[in-house]
Amino acid sequence: MAREVIVRPVWRRFNARFLANAAAYVREGGHAAIVQDRGIVDMLLTVDDRGKITEQGQWALLALEQQRWRRVTAGVARGLAAARASRNFAAVVIDWCERDGGHPGPTRRITLDCTACAACCHDANVVLSEVDLERWRSADRRDLLGRTYVRRASDGKITLRFADSGRCQHLRADNRCGIYAVRPDNCRVFPAGSEACLAAREDTLGLRDD
Repeated sequence: MAREVIVRPVWRRFNARFLANAAAYVREGGHAAIVQDRGIVDMLLTVDDRGKITEQGQWALLALEQQRWRRVTAGVARGLAAARASRNFAAVVIDWCERDGGHPGPTRRITLDCTACAACCHDANVVLSEVDLERWRSADRRDLLGRTYVRRASDGKITLRFADSGRCQHLRADNRCGIYAVRPDNCRVFPAGSEACLAAREDTLGLRDD
């Protein structure tokens, strides 16, 4: 992937009594953290024209190790996507708001070059599907199915086996994927500029998008 301009939502923190302001902000393209009593953090996330949560919103949830969200059906936030951060990750959402505090608008344009980064190719949990395995068989790459490259858990889950350093074994020295044409679907759909991407850049490269 060449250098790509990404438009990502900017996180803002709102007190619960300013829910109307938060909803208006999300409708402009941002993401909102609604701080309730006892440290509870609710999230309002952007939706597309069909009322479905956007890719950026979905990957924000995945970065918090959750997937479920609901569509608000009444009130000032009607039609938006909502979810509650688990107590283990509430502080992460607040940190996103602090990270984005210097950006004035509801969205931010950033330029990323995946070949100069490859942060997502470190310490990742890449689950493999039968589609991925069949892709390797069809490409006559049965070597990729061996224990050197995959890990099979007792529950049947199959994942990529990373090097002890945390680096994907297929990541070349030039930060390009050595199996790009047959890479797993989880790698194919990983969106640049998502919260998972930004977290990987910070954890692996020490780069914070602030």
